[in-house]
Amino acid sequence: NWGILHTENFFQENHRKLEGGDGKFRTLKRLIVLTTCDDDCVAAIACYDIGEFVRCYPNGRLIAKQLGAKDTVMRLINHDNVELQRHALQCVSKIMVQNWAAVH
Repeated sequence: NWGILHTENFFQENHRKLEGGDGKFRTLKRLIVLTTCDDDCVAAIACYDIGEFVRCYPNGRLIAKQLGAKDTVMRLINHDNVELQRHALQCVSKIMVQNWAAVH
């Protein structure tokens, strides 16, 4: 369990906060950096959070791609840690889906 901040409900209610007060998406950029962390759990959480941002934020796919999230997370799909692989694959899937609402 990663805590209350890493849930679907949290991101549905707070996804806009990742853009920051200045609109520079510093928190999202930090999450992208955290996917390269040596701590596999931290990297997995960052993948999950990026995926939820992409799913909930209007035009989140494009923003994440422009900031390099897709390429960075794609590298984790072949990681030795199966749990990290799973979260990376889910994140990339969310980035690739054009219309997330149609998937549900």
